[in-house]
Formats: sequence, structure tokens, C-alpha cells
Amino acid sequence: MTIWTWDTQQRKFVAGGGDGELLLADSWFVDAGRVRAFDRHRRRFSKAAIELGCTDADSADFWSGLIDLIPRSGEWFPRVEVLGDDESALGFRLRPAPPRTDELNVWIPPFADPRQHPETKGPDIARLGELRTRAHEEHKCDEVLLVDEHGFAVESATSSLLWWEDETLCVPHPDLAQLPGVTTSLIQAEARKRSIEVAFRRSSPAELSGREVWLVNALHGIRRVCGWSGMPRHSPPPMWFWDWKTWLELHMAPI
Repeated sequence: MTIWTWDTQQRKFVAGGGDGELLLADSWFVDAGRVRAFDRHRRRFSKAAIELGCTDADSADFWSGLIDLIPRSGEWFPRVEVLGDDESALGFRLRPAPPRTDELNVWIPPFADPRQHPETKGPDIARLGELRTRAHEEHKCDEVLLVDEHGFAVESATSSLLWWEDETLCVPHPDLAQLPGVTTSLIQAEARKRSIEVAFRRSSPAELSGREVWLVNALHGIRRVCGWSGMPRHSPPPMWFWDWKTWLELHMAPI
């Protein structure tokens, strides 16, 4: 991993940095210089960073400098971020992409979503990372389902939640505190283009059991949940998964 910090005086990235509390982050998958929905990631990050006082987050030279740092070969999972203690600073991390998977098992913890900033990507990353480690070591699961204080499923530690009820694509109700996911927004928009009903639901984990459930994010695209901790292993044959997985993978474009 290589780290750079944005120098506001020289208006370029300089090597090093990476200190301070993580206030904001955004990541995307890059394969041979191609990325999916980069403009959406840029807009999401810029809007939130400007609210934190980083006005350069929407400047053309910041983003052109960042793009120049991304290799045009290989698979990468870069992260742009805002770090701060006394003063906020823009940073960039070039990270190799971890292995990508199509399906996963999910731990349902016996406590409510512990995030302090559930609608902002960044401040809770370390806490969620600890939960994922616990899911793997104690429950042989790949992910953690975040559930609110009323028992409704919200999303996972790293992914947005979607599921199918017959021919209806279901999404957690917007009243449930969750991140504004880029990948889920693409899928929902395409569903509406295909005249597929998109319904907002408040559902418990038990109500998701036996349905086709997806966890979606920028790195993996769409992954199918094939097992839940603490519930009978019952995963229906994927009716929608492969068609949508293929569709989403075709949306990679040069950065």
C-alpha cells in the first residue's frame, strides 16, 4: 500500500502522511484502469468532504492528480479519505484489491448496530473491521449483518443489503440509518428501468431466511448470502443472481 497526502499549497499529492483520525472515506474497485460508477463515488465523497471543510475535494486538479496515481494494469482497491485531528487533510491510499467472491456466510450478532456515524463512511471502519474479524474467528462467517435496536436488518459491515420477495426487489427502509451505497443505487435504478418493483421494507433477519439475499458493494459487486449464523442453512437456488451479476460487471469503464 502506498499513501499520499494532498498539499493544498502546491496543489498536488505528496508521498506520505496518513496520520490522524479517519473522518471520511470512499473506495472503488479498479481492474486494468477500469472502474464502475466512478463519478458517483466522486460526488458522494466530495459532498461529504466539503461539509468537513475540505474545499479542494471537488476541485479538478485534486481528482486529476488522484487518477494519475492509479495504475492502468492490475486490480486495485484505492481509498480516498479525510483525516483530521486539529485540522482536516485529504489523503489517498493505493491498495491492491483483495480476493473477490460471489457468495458468503453472514453472522447475525446478538446486539444492535454499534456504529456512531451510520450514514458516513469512514469513522466506524475500524470498529466494523473488528466485528468482521470476530465473525470469521468465532462464527466462520465472512460478514456481519447490522441490525437496528428494533431488530430490523439495515446492511452489513461493508455492503448494502438487497433481497427478493417473488419478483419484487426489496431495500431496507430509508428510515433505517444506513450508508448511501453507490452499487445499490445502480441496481435499484436498473430495476426500475426494467419495470421491476422496488419496495422499501423493515424486515428482521428471520424474514430474510429462505429468500434470495444479496450484499452489494464496489469491490465485489453482487454477492449472494448462502448462510446465516444461528439459523437453519436454507438458501434457495439463485433466480436473479447470475443475470444481475453479469449486468453489473459490464458497467466497468475507463477511469
